[in-house]
Amino acid sequence: MRQRRPLLMFALALLCLSLAACGAKQYPMQITVVNRSTYPIADIRISLNPEEGWGENRLETTLEEGESAGIDLGEYTEEQLSAGFHFQFYGEGGQPVNPDYDPSSPTFFENGDFLIFSPPDLSIALFLDTAYDRETYDQKIAELYAADGDGRGDVIPQDGIPVLMGGALPFTNMQNLLSENHDDGTYRYEDITEDGQLLVVNTAEQSCFVPDVQELDDYLTACALSLSDADTYELLSAEENEEYSKNLSYPVYIVTYTAGENEDTREWTVFVMDTDICTYLYGFCAPPDAAADMGETYQNIFSQLYLSDEE
Repeated sequence: MRQRRPLLMFALALLCLSLAACGAKQYPMQITVVNRSTYPIADIRISLNPEEGWGENRLETTLEEGESAGIDLGEYTEEQLSAGFHFQFYGEGGQPVNPDYDPSSPTFFENGDFLIFSPPDLSIALFLDTAYDRETYDQKIAELYAADGDGRGDVIPQDGIPVLMGGALPFTNMQNLLSENHDDGTYRYEDITEDGQLLVVNTAEQSCFVPDVQELDDYLTACALSLSDADTYELLSAEENEEYSKNLSYPVYIVTYTAGENEDTREWTVFVMDTDICTYLYGFCAPPDAAADMGETYQNIFSQLYLSDEE
């Protein structure tokens, strides 16, 4: 019996090696995704190799801005995990939330990590972290906007008056045309898209509204028209938006008009509001053909605007 024991141990060792060779150890992978993209995310697809197909939607419900969800990715070997994962994420209309995001670049993470989808107009599409704190990422996103230095997203608050903030733009590679910050706290920012088709103006000026002399809608309409330097214009609409007025606690009007003639014609859509101290305007200007498809985008941006002194 004593002579046969080494043979038995050797046989067990061979059996263990044989079992190990039959299948490598697999590790469960669970992550939490957080939507900070400013757009609803309805579909997240994950693949070890995007050329092999994206598989099914990993979300059970649409994630609004700020919401999060846990995702069980299944089990993978160490070799598979070393290749990283590829992501693509879509909005409710089936289009990528961030069209410029390149899903061919793999992301490496560990079980329990947080994947935070950033606003589409930032140079960073995804954040990866071991935990998530909203205030921390509010600051991180604000710092990235400031670092970009191209006028996209929130402007930097100035002393004196509140700043109209929150209009994260779904455009990349924008060019800043004008950045003015005045001593009284008023400001004017102008940015244009890379193709030169869309101009964005965000400005605050001292209020000139005289209640006993003017009607508010007439005053705000005139302010919106003043954004254009064309000699001719045609007013298309000027209406108060009750939702935006409720959000800001001041009457908010959306003014739409065309300015200029022939090939120089441009269509303006302007968010305009007066607080008795300041008049705020956030406007978009584009050729009529380009503006025709931008209505939903404009309204989505307008719905995010707030004053910097709000809680």
